[in-house]
Amino acid sequence: MTRTSISHQFLDEVRSKNDIVDVASKYITLNRRGGNYWACCPFHNEKTPSFSIKQDGQFFKCFGCGESGNVFNLVMKMENVDFYTAVEILAKNAGLQMPSEKDNKKMLELKQKRDRIYQVLKATTEFYHNNLLNSKNSIQKQYLEKRKISDEMIEKFKIGASLNFDDLPRHLRKLGFTPDEMISAGVVGHGERDNLYDFYGERLIFPIFNGFGDVVAYSGRAIVERDDRAKYKNTPQTLVFNKSEILFGYNFLRDLKKEHLLDTIIIVEGHIDVIACHQVGITNTIGCMGTALTPQHARKIKQLADNIILCLDGDGAGNLATYKAIDTLKSLNLNVKVVRLDPTVAKDPDEFLKKRGKEEFLDLLSRAIDCVDFVLTDSAKKYNLESNSDKSKYINEALNYISKFSSPAEREIYLSAVQKMVKIPIDALRKSLTTSDYGKSEEKEIVESKMDTESNKYIKDSKIMLLSSILYKKIKNIDDLSGLFDSDDELSSLYAFLKEKIDNNSEYNVSMLFDNFEINDKSLIDQVINYEFPPDEVYKQYLDDTIRRVKIYELTKSLDELKSKMKNSSTVDEQISYLPKIKELQDKINKEKSK
Repeated sequence: MTRTSISHQFLDEVRSKNDIVDVASKYITLNRRGGNYWACCPFHNEKTPSFSIKQDGQFFKCFGCGESGNVFNLVMKMENVDFYTAVEILAKNAGLQMPSEKDNKKMLELKQKRDRIYQVLKATTEFYHNNLLNSKNSIQKQYLEKRKISDEMIEKFKIGASLNFDDLPRHLRKLGFTPDEMISAGVVGHGERDNLYDFYGERLIFPIFNGFGDVVAYSGRAIVERDDRAKYKNTPQTLVFNKSEILFGYNFLRDLKKEHLLDTIIIVEGHIDVIACHQVGITNTIGCMGTALTPQHARKIKQLADNIILCLDGDGAGNLATYKAIDTLKSLNLNVKVVRLDPTVAKDPDEFLKKRGKEEFLDLLSRAIDCVDFVLTDSAKKYNLESNSDKSKYINEALNYISKFSSPAEREIYLSAVQKMVKIPIDALRKSLTTSDYGKSEEKEIVESKMDTESNKYIKDSKIMLLSSILYKKIKNIDDLSGLFDSDDELSSLYAFLKEKIDNNSEYNVSMLFDNFEINDKSLIDQVINYEFPPDEVYKQYLDDTIRRVKIYELTKSLDELKSKMKNSSTVDEQISYLPKIKELQDKINKEKSK
C-alpha cells in the first residue's frame, strides 16, 4: 500500500482543511512562542518542550527525538494507524468523502479486504469469549481459575476458549464469511480432506490488540500438553498483523499515555504475567509473548516512554532474551533497567505476585539495576576470575560492552564496577578501553563510507541551502542549477520534485514533502526543511557566492571529463581536437572566479 494510491489532489484538499495546529491541539497542549507552537513531545518523555509546529509550513519537528512530519504523519503516530486510516480520520474531520472506487480501485479493494479481516477477527473474538463465559466446566475455564485470573481480567483482555475444531468455521459461515476471508484472517486452516478447521482448536485464546484497540491476532495456549502439539500456537502474518510490531497489552499503554500517567514501561514475557500485573493495578506492563524484541517494537515503546524495566523469566531462555532486549532497547537510547527474579522464589512475575504480593513486587521493581551493571555482573558468573585466562576473557567482554553503549561519564562508573571484580588498576582498564579497537572496526566502516572531501561537503551544503531557498520560495529561477542535481540521490529527487511544481505553476509547501519522500532526522531532506537562513544581507551575498561556486564546480567537472577523454584518445589528432573546448571551459572558469 503506497501513499500515492490516493490522488495528490485529494491529499492536498484534506491537508488544506486540517490545519496541523488545530489537529495537534486535540492531542497535546500547545504554546505559541515566536513564530512556532511548542509542546512537550508526545513521542518521548521530556520536561522541557522540544516539539515544535511550524504553522506556515504545516509540519512538526521534535528536536529531542527527531520525529517529524506533516498532519498525516502526526495522526498516524498519535493514533497508531496506517496512512490510509489517517487520511480517513482527517477527511471525516473535514467533512470530506474518501475517493470513490473509480478513483482508487486498488486501494479500496485492499481496504475492503482488510476491513473484512477485522470483521472476521471481531466475530471470532466474540465467539471465543462467549465460549469461555458459557462453559463453566471447560478445561480452559478451570485453568484460569487455577491461575486465579479474575472475571474482570477475562473481560478486559477478552480471553476466550476454542472448545473444538469444528464450531468456529461453521459459525463464521453462518455470518456470511467466505473460507478465503477466514484463512486470510488466520483463524481457520485447510484440513487434509479440504475441510476447514479451527486453527486454534481446543486452546485457551488470548486476543492480541493493535494500538488502536482492534483485535489483529491470537495466541492459543494448549491446556493439555501433548508431544504432538506446541504449547502455544500464534497467528501467522496477515494483512493486519505483523508480529515484529505488536506487543501484548500495548493498547492499554496508549490509554495511560493520553492520560499523562505513563513514565515507565515494564516488559514481561508471557500473557499471564501481563494479566497478573494488570490484575493488581500495575497496568504499565506489556508482554513480548516469548518472541525477541525487534527494533520496530523498540520504536513503538519509545513513542510512549523512555524508561524501561525488563522482568523476563529467570531461566536460560529468559536470560538470553534479556540480553537481546537490552541491546535492542539501548540502541534507541532508552533508559533500561533489569529485575532478576530469584528462581528459588518464583520463575516469573505471575508466580511472584501470587506468593509475595503486589507490595513486594513493587519493591523489587524499585530496586531494578542499570542494564549495563546487570550485564557486567551477570557475565562475570561465566568466568573464574581467579584464573588469569578467564579474567582476560571477561575484561575483553566487559570493555566491549562498555564501549558499545556508554557515554564517557558512564564509562568511568562502569569501569569502577569492573575494577572491583577483576582487581586490577582502573588506569589499566581505562587505557585498554581508549587504545583498543573496541567498536572501532564498525565505526571505521561507517566513517569511511560517509567521509566527504572538503569539496564534496561544500557541494552538499550548497545543495541543501539552494533547495531550502527553492522550497521557501526565496529563489525561482532554478534552470541554471540542473547540473548540480544530476546524481541519483535524495537531494536530486527533491530538486526534480520542486522543479516539476515550478514548471507546472503548481503550489508546493513543506507538508507535501512528507507525502512523497521518506524523511527522518538522518535524511538530507530533513536538513533542507530545517535549514536556518542567515540575515537577509548576509544571505544574498551567500546565495550569489554559492551559485557562482556551483557554476565553477559544474564547469570544472566538465573540464575534468574532457581532459580524461583527451588523455585516453588513441591519436594525436583526436587529442588536439579537444583543445578548443578545453580552453573555452578554462576561460569560463577563470571568468567566474574573477567575479
